[in-house]
Amino acid sequence: MAETNAAVARLDDAEQIEADAGRVSKITEVPVGADWNAVERAMLERRSIRKYKRRQVPPHLIRRMLEMGRYSPSQGNCQPWKFLVVRDAAMIQGMEEYCAGACKKLSTSFDYTTHRAGSLRHFATRAKTRLFNRLQPNMLHPVPMTVATLIAQGRFAVFHRAPTVILLLMDKRGIGTPEIDIGICGTNIVLAAQSFGLGTCWIGFSKLLNQSREWCARLGVEAPYEISEAITVGYPVGDPTRPIARDTHEIVWFEDGKKEILY
Repeated sequence: MAETNAAVARLDDAEQIEADAGRVSKITEVPVGADWNAVERAMLERRSIRKYKRRQVPPHLIRRMLEMGRYSPSQGNCQPWKFLVVRDAAMIQGMEEYCAGACKKLSTSFDYTTHRAGSLRHFATRAKTRLFNRLQPNMLHPVPMTVATLIAQGRFAVFHRAPTVILLLMDKRGIGTPEIDIGICGTNIVLAAQSFGLGTCWIGFSKLLNQSREWCARLGVEAPYEISEAITVGYPVGDPTRPIARDTHEIVWFEDGKKEILY
C-alpha cells in the first residue's frame, strides 16, 4: 500500500511540474458509448484486399503512406527499415513468376498429400515435413503451405495483380525485435492507405525473393537488409468494408488489487 501511495504522489508531482512549466497536455474526454473516431473506424474497416482495379495509385498518396511508416515507433528509435516501391508492371510480373516457381519447389518438397498414400515418396516426404516443421513451425503451418500449393498450381497470385507493391526491408542489426518494428511500420502504412480509400494486403511470400541473387541485385537489397514483408496497394474491387468475424479472446484485467476476466 505504501508503494502505491508513493507512486500516486510521484504522479501528482509530475502533473505539478507540467503545470509549472506551462506545458499542460490536453486530456480528451471520451464518454462511454461514444461513436468510433476516424482512426478507430479505419482500423475496423480495414480488410486484406486480393482483387484490385487496374487504375494506378497516384504517387503522392504512396509518399504520404510511407511518411506515416517513417514516423512509426521502434525500439530505441533505431528505425530498422527501408522502403522499396515497385510500380513497373513487368517487374511485378517477374517477381510473381519467381515466387511462384519457388512455391512449386516448396510444394514438391513438403506437400506429401500430392503423393499416393502408402507410397515410399509419401512416407519420405511426410517424415521430412514433420522434421522441418519442428525447426520452422511457422513456415510449414497448414495455412501458408496450402496457399503455396495453390500458387504452385497457378490458382492464386502472390501479389494479387496489384498496381503497386511496397517491399519492407528489415535491418537485421536492429535492436530488440526488429520484426515487430517492421510490423508496426507496415500497420501505419496500411492504415494510412485505408484512410485514402485504398486497399492493401500483407504478402509474406515476398521473402522468397531473398533467395534470388538476381532479384536482390535488381532491387538493391544488400546486407544487413533483407526483404521482411511486402504490402500490395491499389483500388479495391467491390465493397471491402463488410464485417468479418473476429474471435473474442479472454482478457485478464488487474485493478485495485483485484483480478477480473473480461471478454
